[in-house]
Amino acid sequence: MTNPLYILETLPTTDQAAMREFDDRYLASIGAAQPPSWSDLGDLFPTSAPMVTFPISSLALKYVQVQGEPRFKTLLSKSFDIKSEEFSCGIEAKLLDLTTQVFAYRNWQLGPSRMMIAEANFRNESIVTLLEAGASTAWVDGANFFSATHLSDLNNPSSTTWSNYESAGTDVVSISNLQAQVTAMQGVLDENGKKIGANPDTIIVPTGKFEPLKNLLAQNLMLAGGTSTSVTSAATSNPYVGRFNVVHAPELTDANDWYLVDSKLRASSGLAPWISVRYTAPNPSLQLRKWDESSDFFKDTGRIKVSSHIWYGFALGFPHAIRKVVGA
Repeated sequence: MTNPLYILETLPTTDQAAMREFDDRYLASIGAAQPPSWSDLGDLFPTSAPMVTFPISSLALKYVQVQGEPRFKTLLSKSFDIKSEEFSCGIEAKLLDLTTQVFAYRNWQLGPSRMMIAEANFRNESIVTLLEAGASTAWVDGANFFSATHLSDLNNPSSTTWSNYESAGTDVVSISNLQAQVTAMQGVLDENGKKIGANPDTIIVPTGKFEPLKNLLAQNLMLAGGTSTSVTSAATSNPYVGRFNVVHAPELTDANDWYLVDSKLRASSGLAPWISVRYTAPNPSLQLRKWDESSDFFKDTGRIKVSSHIWYGFALGFPHAIRKVVGA
């Protein structure tokens, strides 16, 4: 039987045929859903403007007993800007290879899907850069994004403070440590100094902690102290079985630091821990640029190439729904 991978008639006969195939697959890829990415725990906004301003409203209402005239609260807000910048990646190949070698052409056809994967990886890497610098990056209340002294009321420097940062070395592979950090995150306050209801359901960890933590949380029984999964006569029930979505973030450069996230706060209250903005250039030819047989590049090299250009901006969003724990 003839192997269909080697049927020569399936190969393009011209550079334009190869370019058309690339275009079709590229349009199909960008029209489909983006590849899954842990950075989706934040918000991704498509925009037609290269710069977007995000207001942070200060309006947490509270009922009080009416004595005399009704009370009203003035809407106050702060804001931050996110500016998009241009990034690119590309693929090139010898035209002779594309028209004579099946596997070379198959790699060419895979180019658009690989660009989508590269874009998802790029978002992850960009968010990691922000998170790992968050303990030294100022937020709108004057404290760093990860801080033990966030203001409950952004417009009142004397208001009660709350924390989304643990600086002491704390290993994530420990039930007792998890309990302490979850309890600490549940103390996040709203503008009135009341607990906002934070209750983390996601843990972002680096590679070395992913399997040990998953295995620990999958055990129905554990030893006292919560650091072992061995079953002995002293074993007790694991209170966190099925509680957390453990997310592997291989882009994290620190081998021990970890992050608690409340994905429900992001969904219900708009408190995304980070924000990604994707600007769409008005001219499609700016997004996908091609060098065919008519280009000087081809005349010099015998190659054709395509480059994809994307515009992104990234920023840390709201500290209420995320807590950083320096690991050990």
